[in-house]
Amino acid sequence: MKRNKILIVGGFTIDEIQGKIRPGGPLIYSSLGVMRGGGIPKLYGVIGEDFNFEIDFISDLEKQLIYDKYTIRFKIDLTNSGRRLILLKKPKSKIRVIDDNTVDGILVNPVCKEIDNINIQSSAPIAVDIQGFIRNCVESEEIKYERGLSFPFNSNYMVLHGNMEEFESSKLELSDLFKSGFKEIIISDGHNGFNVYTYTLAKYTYIPSRTGRNEVGTGDFLLGAYFALRLSGLEIIEAATIAGKLTEEFSNSEFLI
Repeated sequence: MKRNKILIVGGFTIDEIQGKIRPGGPLIYSSLGVMRGGGIPKLYGVIGEDFNFEIDFISDLEKQLIYDKYTIRFKIDLTNSGRRLILLKKPKSKIRVIDDNTVDGILVNPVCKEIDNINIQSSAPIAVDIQGFIRNCVESEEIKYERGLSFPFNSNYMVLHGNMEEFESSKLELSDLFKSGFKEIIISDGHNGFNVYTYTLAKYTYIPSRTGRNEVGTGDFLLGAYFALRLSGLEIIEAATIAGKLTEEFSNSEFLI
């Protein structure tokens, strides 16, 4: 299996979870997913001067970081009915998705509107997570979801990910996303697993056999693993099955807990 290099675009976060402070964000979680899926992450994103964590595997990765005074910082409350996010801080710096001819794919995964352009130009296949495009991102306020997101058509779009709450709140329609060029759409549904929809209207459902207590970052991990596996040549069902099992392992791991 070829080890594809994947550019991951987004931000680091500092997460206050149940009284504990830990590092997070798609540059960490999607990188782990890409690596477990057999790929090689390359990082491009924003980080604050207040990010004082040493993460061994991140230090070894190729990366281009834009420094700001603050890292995106959340207070995350986990309850039986779900999770509640409050944005505490966000950087002023923005990043723009750039075409990188040294990579085999680009994974665009903003946390809270740190990516300045939605018109993503790339000669490589593109994966997108909608979370950071539709969040309201107002400091000291609970995260809410905005409507009206639309992607300009791009034939290089490959896969898009979001969770059930994000799709329902933003009123995004699968048909519109397929018209924008996406070939596969993953919708996560917490402990119920996820569905993969294709532009041919096929649907594949993955139901986990066990779910762990590590609920933060699972969607980022899933997208990274699935995208890496698809780029390696696996078919949709095989890639989704393997990515689902890897995500189960991640949710049951002790990483950063």
